[in-house]
Amino acid sequence: MTVSRGSPIAQVRLPDELKAWLQHEAIDNRRSLNSEIVVRLEQSRAAQQTKQPQGATA
Repeated sequence: MTVSRGSPIAQVRLPDELKAWLQHEAIDNRRSLNSEIVVRLEQSRAAQQTKQPQGATA
C-alpha cells in the first residue's frame, strides 16, 4: 500500500507513553512515525483477516 501526502488525513489522539514508544520504534525501524503506524495497522489487519472464515467481513 502506498501512502502519499495526498492521502486522506486521520487525526488520532494517542496517550503520551504510546506515542513515545511508537516514535522510538519508528526510529529503530528507520521509518517516520506515520509510516510506523501505517505498517502496524496493515499487519494487524492482515493478521485479523487470516483468522476470519472465508467470506466473512468485519
